[in-house]
Amino acid sequence: MSAPRLELLHARPATAVPGRLPILFVHGSYCGAWVWAETFLPYFARAGFAAYAVSLRGHGDSEGDLAFASLSDYVEDVRAAIAHLGGHCILVGHSMGGIVAQHCFGDGDTVAALVLMASVPPSGLANSAMTLMMTAPDLMIQFGLLQSLGPSAVTGDAIRRAILSDATPEAEVARLLPQFQTESHTISLDLMTPPPPPRPVTARPVLVLGGSADPMIPTADLREAAAFYKADLEILDGAPHGLMLDSAWWQPTADRILAWLAAKGFGGTEDGIGSAAPLGD
Repeated sequence: MSAPRLELLHARPATAVPGRLPILFVHGSYCGAWVWAETFLPYFARAGFAAYAVSLRGHGDSEGDLAFASLSDYVEDVRAAIAHLGGHCILVGHSMGGIVAQHCFGDGDTVAALVLMASVPPSGLANSAMTLMMTAPDLMIQFGLLQSLGPSAVTGDAIRRAILSDATPEAEVARLLPQFQTESHTISLDLMTPPPPPRPVTARPVLVLGGSADPMIPTADLREAAAFYKADLEILDGAPHGLMLDSAWWQPTADRILAWLAAKGFGGTEDGIGSAAPLGD
């Protein structure tokens, strides 16, 4: 069976920076590449990076079966996107996309640096699910409705509490809500006890980044990921789960990633901005 055609959005700097690696962003559950398009893609392009975001199979405008897509399927999708970019990039994964990115990190030297944003830790979602069940069981019910019936069955208040800060205007929540979608039934099981991601043979930099006000990924999970990779860890006080979507937190988060990349030798800030647009096969 041939690989599905995948949506790949991009924003490129007006002036290319020789030797600057592209950045590939990987989304989390229930969404697609669109979560990066309005803020992160043009912002990182303005900083001189060619920025790309892939929609995993069955998400956004990507083709492919969604209901039975597995973790290994999503890893295959990200590997295909990396190959499309020339086989070498900086990888940024959010939530579910973080564990997918981790399973690509051990693939030789294709990923030069890894950023995990509010990411599922190497051990999976068991601790997160237990924490959410104890602290916000109603959110678990809302995600069950999203999974079974789609975004029309979910309240805006639930989306705000799950992924956004209290400062998010109601109109913004209402605009975002219809863009969410159902998720693979198979991946929901895979994420509870995923196989451990392969450790990279060569040492490469990793940043683990998340918020103290995130109900989905507790800080213990961030610390687990940081310990696993001997990574730099930054916990943003008061930040929510949807760091790239939240109007109050997307730019501080992007600035921290850019500062970290500069400190690790991957480039500073340049003038110039591109525009997000879909790519072909």
